[in-house]
Amino acid sequence: MKLKGLTRRNFIKHSSYLSSAAAIQSLGLSSLLAAPKSYASSDYKALVFIFLNGGNDAFNMLVPRSGILRTDYETGRGIVALPTNQLHGLNLATPAQIYGGGTFSDFGFHPDCSDMADMFNAQEMSVVCNVGNLYEPTTRDQFLAGTTTLPPQLFSHADQQRQFQSEPSLPFQFGWGGKLAELTNSYNSSGNVSPLMSLSGLNPFQVSQDPSLSTYALGADGLTSLWNYNGKRKTMVEQSMAGIDNSSHLMMQKYRGVFDSAIDAEQVVNGAFTEADNNGVDYDAIFTAAGTNDSKISRQLKTIARMIAGRASSGNNRPIYFVNLGGFDAHQNLLVDHSLLMTELNAALKGFRDVLSAQGDFDKVLSFVGSEFGRTLTPNGNDATTGTDHAWGGHALMMGAMLNGGQLFGEHPDLKLNTGLDASEGRGRWVPTTATSQCVSVIANWFGVNQSELPQLFPSLVNFSDPFNADANLDFFGSGGPV
Repeated sequence: MKLKGLTRRNFIKHSSYLSSAAAIQSLGLSSLLAAPKSYASSDYKALVFIFLNGGNDAFNMLVPRSGILRTDYETGRGIVALPTNQLHGLNLATPAQIYGGGTFSDFGFHPDCSDMADMFNAQEMSVVCNVGNLYEPTTRDQFLAGTTTLPPQLFSHADQQRQFQSEPSLPFQFGWGGKLAELTNSYNSSGNVSPLMSLSGLNPFQVSQDPSLSTYALGADGLTSLWNYNGKRKTMVEQSMAGIDNSSHLMMQKYRGVFDSAIDAEQVVNGAFTEADNNGVDYDAIFTAAGTNDSKISRQLKTIARMIAGRASSGNNRPIYFVNLGGFDAHQNLLVDHSLLMTELNAALKGFRDVLSAQGDFDKVLSFVGSEFGRTLTPNGNDATTGTDHAWGGHALMMGAMLNGGQLFGEHPDLKLNTGLDASEGRGRWVPTTATSQCVSVIANWFGVNQSELPQLFPSLVNFSDPFNADANLDFFGSGGPV
């Protein structure tokens, strides 16, 4: 078959300057479907999911400073225990609930997380304790006896990453970010580009079953023109597209549609950045003052802040962003490597907080920081270069001015080995006391999902107690129940 004005050879040659048709899903360029209802721009909320890839050693991020909890921490941690006098103390708004009964208040953040401690103490940050992937409520005895249904391939990085970003009870179909975008898409009726934006490429979190909601990928520093679309190259490409215009071939028509959408989306995103760059906020200076050292994650968060500031151009009132920070699989050299990562995370969150405050958006943007699993309380060696192994429950962070801040939500493990929550023979591999689905359901409700719709997001949610009950201790936003 020969197309008018375009030979097969020339099409293949010229299309090397374009994105491949196979990249349709990754570009997120499909036109958004019209929504039945529109919302004012004042009704704006953004979710930023920062994923700590590799399994964050959360029990050296949040550390008890005194009492029996401190004693059990030191017993388990051994050589990798952090000294009390190096921790940044936290002023809890209410005492933390401890597994097995009782409460406790004397915790500190990692020595390299001073800004995070300041935000926590200003009630701009909270922790969700011992959260993780669960199919149903599970005890240590059930786990050891094999009498409970477990998340598939427990302790596997790839599987647990996918499940933390989706639903453990199902073969992978969608991410909870993608489903969240489906359930809140009526808020994006004026959207000119996908509300799902990733600064770290394709990911399970943002996979949607709605073909109009694919992921739009941005670089760490913003938009990189795919084709250097100007001059002679622009003329050549437009001549090639003119040939496609005259084709009745469905694949050629689809290709042209993707091309046009790419150009339109690039203009929308560039418009958002232009809008942000004219708002008087010095993004570079603020992130530099936070001590970010131009790290990749700080540049990614800076780009997100600019997209949020330029939301009049994008038209989305419920955007969902994804950022990945890797390097947390600390089987060795935990103390040094985790220190570097905590330094990087602390500064990036500080810079992001300060920029959002400067542009008046810190009360509209929720940052959620999580990892596929925690790590064993006990190290895998006896010298200072040792590390820790894959475990199960860990701690998540939330940051934003809308939070019921300064809280440790859920239940903190009692840190006792070989009993209680320890799903191992003395390694300190804690069974989660809060399921990821329970935690995220509260976030989704704040974001605009009705309580009755939450099982669409997490089918396994029906297996657990109501996350909005007081006993769940997940009142992230101080509403006392669903909103």
